[in-house]
Amino acid sequence: MNRAPKTTEAFDDLIAALTEIRDGYVLNEERFTDDLDVVEGYRYVTEVLSGMSEFFVEGDADHPRMASIVSPARKLQGDNPDAIYHFAQIRGDRSYRVFGVRGEESYISFTIHSEAVDGGFNGRVLADINDSQFSFAPDGSYEIVFSGEPPSGDQATDGGNWVQLDPDARMLIVRSYFLREQSAQNDPLVAVRIGIETLGDVPPPPPLDDATLAARLAAGVAFLRQTTLGQGLPTAPSPAPFMGKEPNTVGEPWSFRNAGVDAAGAVDIFYSMGRWDLGPDDALVMRGSIPPSRFTNVMLWNRHMQTLEYVHRRSSLNSAQISYEPDGSYTIVVAHRDPGVANWLDTGGHRFGTIFWRYLLPETDPTIATCEVVPVDSPA
Repeated sequence: MNRAPKTTEAFDDLIAALTEIRDGYVLNEERFTDDLDVVEGYRYVTEVLSGMSEFFVEGDADHPRMASIVSPARKLQGDNPDAIYHFAQIRGDRSYRVFGVRGEESYISFTIHSEAVDGGFNGRVLADINDSQFSFAPDGSYEIVFSGEPPSGDQATDGGNWVQLDPDARMLIVRSYFLREQSAQNDPLVAVRIGIETLGDVPPPPPLDDATLAARLAAGVAFLRQTTLGQGLPTAPSPAPFMGKEPNTVGEPWSFRNAGVDAAGAVDIFYSMGRWDLGPDDALVMRGSIPPSRFTNVMLWNRHMQTLEYVHRRSSLNSAQISYEPDGSYTIVVAHRDPGVANWLDTGGHRFGTIFWRYLLPETDPTIATCEVVPVDSPA
């Protein structure tokens, strides 16, 4: 007798999904022909499985918790060495209090998303708020209520911080950026002090049952499929308006908010990205200037949207780490070996990959970085 028939069916779908992902994602030669990309693909799938378990199998919108999205051991969906991200499942018909204490964060934001129709994190942004839009106590602590109606009585916060929840709200994503000489993800002493609780009369969660676990597994498998099989081919033209049109170029910086479109990306950020394709003796030189901003960084991703090794290699630079020219401009070199310059981004043996820029709340629109491929022994 099968005492958990629905969960068994969902678990069987997980097994089937892993087979589909092995053949249609990792071993699909339309996607990857480089040995390193394939090996990293298998590792990537295990890291997505880790996220699937924490975000969906253990997720409970009635009793949410702030789950850390990425770390040096779990990289997915364009992670960032200078940021700590959190995820919580929520419901549009519930009320929640988020509480925390600001530390070294140079930027904090909250975005409310609808359910992603494809199973990923790409649900439509329904509401957003950043740290310039809510108040803090003198000790850096804060509380924000997320609810359908303005809070009153004992549910109201001292600072009056409130974000209206749309009935379609399904997930809360928190971005905490750090502008430090040592990237936040590389410093074990850096942490984000944050929590979430449901307001109102909510009983403890009942014992787990077959239907509940099956539904959570199904949501997790949809996430697993979207972040693998649902991704575009690495060599296909990107629909992103901020993608460089040719290899070894980056696109014009572009903001979702300024463009007035619904998107899953952070609305306070200008993005710019491009793909590199470098031979063993090539170097890609990027030159430009960074406008005054809350935070800016550039990093290298592999073909699975994972930042390259950043604990033991330099694969990213933020605006506090970049060495500048006397006129305030920068020169950054992407190469397979050390070109003997200050701002070297190490490809870590990857012939192909993605360059990704973030300009957060710039005072003026950032300009596109100029790009040039030169011999690695003469990058200047």
